Amino acid sequence: MSGVAFPAAGEWDTAVIDGDFSIGDDDVDYFSTHGFLKLRRIFTAEFLEHMRVLSGSQLAAPTDNYGTGFSKLKYDVGNDDPTILALMGQPRFAQAMTRLSGRPLFFTQGLGFELEKNKSTGFPWHVGTQSFGFQRHQDLGYTIWTPLCAIDPHGQRGGMRYVSKELLSGEFVYQHINLLPDYIKTKTESGAAYTYDAFSALKNNLLNSPEMAALLDHYATEDSFEPGDALIFDKYVLHRSVRLEEGPNPFRLAYALRFSSTDATYDKKRVDALAYPRAAFDYDVGSPFNDEVCENDGDEIYKSPYFDATREARTLSAGLGPRNV
Repeated sequence: MSGVAFPAAGEWDTAVIDGDFSIGDDDVDYFSTHGFLKLRRIFTAEFLEHMRVLSGSQLAAPTDNYGTGFSKLKYDVGNDDPTILALMGQPRFAQAMTRLSGRPLFFTQGLGFELEKNKSTGFPWHVGTQSFGFQRHQDLGYTIWTPLCAIDPHGQRGGMRYVSKELLSGEFVYQHINLLPDYIKTKTESGAAYTYDAFSALKNNLLNSPEMAALLDHYATEDSFEPGDALIFDKYVLHRSVRLEEGPNPFRLAYALRFSSTDATYDKKRVDALAYPRAAFDYDVGSPFNDEVCENDGDEIYKSPYFDATREARTLSAGLGPRNV
């Protein structure tokens, strides 16, 4: 916990969710069409402070080839944190999320990312093939990304850019990533020297060749964010980090919450595909989540013993009152 004094469970709705937050029919339609939506004034200052302290205490500099565009990052931040789990039981939050997604959801994982001014590049154009690597590519997944400082796209920047699914969905990238391990193994077994640089180019150039990156940037959205604002986007939205440029903030910290639909099933082939580059190219996210959450292909993720102690607290229960977590 952050040391900030948080209210009792019955008072969480006002302590976590800003009193002015709401979504309307236009928001639901926009999200359905584009796959992303800026959530204005969703979180209170108290909850932002908790995310800031939680992330700041756990993030560390990358130690391998994964995430080298960030000054610090970490998966599994706050996965079982009582304050983060308390958010899931808040009626207005649960109702907004289930209204946008159209189905029951549960919280799977938290992540933290830090950019350093004039240095960090973050991630290039991508989708969450790692963060949603435990489920089939057809299963739904969502992210709420919360910058923990103001973001001005016409000033210091440091936010994200994203492309509407109406223009181009990133679903095909999940199919592409599954092709790489067998291809790389075949090349290696034939005696060819296969390097991390070759793997990185094969993985990233689908979206990040100069020509393709320029095309995506032309059509991308880059929003401003005030403290308390956040962005929700589904797993098929193409997005990238934006460099933190000259300005007052030496660093930009952000916290992300991942959600999955309760009917998602385990994709063992995808998990094994993601494991290969970890061993071959020192490309490790440092999280055992994908390997440990289930065991057998087709297992129902929501019913996994991995969540036995926290399943109820992780579930977004629209219309129910706050629960004591």
